[in-house]
Amino acid sequence: MTMPRRVPWRRLGVLALVGASGVALLAGCRRAGPTTARNGPPVTDTLRGIVAITGSEPLTMVELTAVDGSGWLLVGDSLDAVRAAAGLEIMVRGVPLSPDGGARPVARFNVRDFAVRRVNGIDAVDGVLERAGAGVALRLADGRLLTLTDVPVTLRDQIGARIWWAGPLDRAPNAYGILRGR
Repeated sequence: MTMPRRVPWRRLGVLALVGASGVALLAGCRRAGPTTARNGPPVTDTLRGIVAITGSEPLTMVELTAVDGSGWLLVGDSLDAVRAAAGLEIMVRGVPLSPDGGARPVARFNVRDFAVRRVNGIDAVDGVLERAGAGVALRLADGRLLTLTDVPVTLRDQIGARIWWAGPLDRAPNAYGILRGR
């Protein structure tokens, strides 16, 4: 007599629930969410790379090509500002929803926040524009206040906006842009 093959229930993602009213079977229920610490919240991670907007309207996607060459589809609530950083090198912080950037069909990363790091090979910072006495300053996400010199007229009218500034802070920027209006 041949014994039936043992079914690895955990691998199949099948769970049988027995209650007073009978038996319920849940099939295919596998955790597809973010990596978590043992019994804790999702593990936060960072990625650094260049942002690109792909696809055609109205179905565009925000993608990041990381410095290691891996590709990630960015998802989350802060994507409007990330879209404004298209073509820039940014550092994103959030939760990977896929194990790595080579996942197929696509690796996903849930963005919590981000910061602009480089623009065309030039170091950059981003933050919110504030008045600082008679001048203008940039409030970074970590709370530091950086005084800006020779601020372009278009930025002087954007107090309260989140902007990026490429180049030294003690002279006019090599490049700049608005991530979120005031």
